[in-house]
Amino acid sequence: GARGDLFPKAPGAREEGARAANEKEEEEEPLLRGIFQIGKQSCDVVLSPQRLSWRPIQPERLRQNMTLHDLIFYMGLQQNEEYIEMKDVFSIKLKRRRFVGQQKGGLLLGVAIFLCLKKEGNKLKDSIIDLNNLSEDHCHLWFRCLKEILNGLPNRPKSLKVFVNPTSHRKEATHIYYEQVAPLFKLADIRTDVTVTEYEGHTLAVLEECDLTSFHGVVCVGGDGTASEVAHGLLLRAQMDVGKDCDDMFEPARAQIPLGIIPAGESIKNMRKAAYSINDIMTKNFFHILYWAVWFEYIIQY
Repeated sequence: GARGDLFPKAPGAREEGARAANEKEEEEEPLLRGIFQIGKQSCDVVLSPQRLSWRPIQPERLRQNMTLHDLIFYMGLQQNEEYIEMKDVFSIKLKRRRFVGQQKGGLLLGVAIFLCLKKEGNKLKDSIIDLNNLSEDHCHLWFRCLKEILNGLPNRPKSLKVFVNPTSHRKEATHIYYEQVAPLFKLADIRTDVTVTEYEGHTLAVLEECDLTSFHGVVCVGGDGTASEVAHGLLLRAQMDVGKDCDDMFEPARAQIPLGIIPAGESIKNMRKAAYSINDIMTKNFFHILYWAVWFEYIIQY
């Protein structure tokens, strides 16, 4: 007779398992496949919703007069696949060659992929992968598909309200923001509305009137005093929005917008602790772009 299962599955389990396998297959099914030059090698590049992988193109066949060195190199090509996770990518740009002073147009060289790499001590570092191909149609197709994946990733901020305290960190907070933070936000296509505070309580006054629904998060650049004032303002605003008495804070309403902190102060211990012991400015920038390192409901415990 027909062979049956030794341990029969529950009704519908087999269909559910098959459906899950099909869904996984669909998730991993390549969206695009093409040839680009990466570094000095021509590569077979494959794009799926989760990752971008590439492998050097192999010679068509082994030559009879191959040296041992050539053979070892050839065998290495067969296994030398590299990849990046799309969740680590924060920007996609078309790469062009332009003359000095030329603002638009230029010879299209390929697609530039900007991502962050994890280093020791919980630090993140930016990196670039260039997919070089002189075909306009080829590059635009890949650019559109990569952008669609990037735009579909969850919890990526598109618009931020930024507060900068110019007196923090020996009056270097403004320089830190415009030199180190703002360029990354711009590269990641994040819109920003910046307020450089002019007096104590300025942040509270702005947050009381500001339309926070147009932002995906609030970022402050300063010390723990700046961060405390912004957190206080967000907390008060949350109570106002739900009609709660601001003097009754035993059960405060939770703010619906996350708070990110760029450390730029001498006494930042509490805020550094709340931000998972990371005090590296570049790493904080990537957290705000990719993951949101600090959430408001966590901050108010301090």
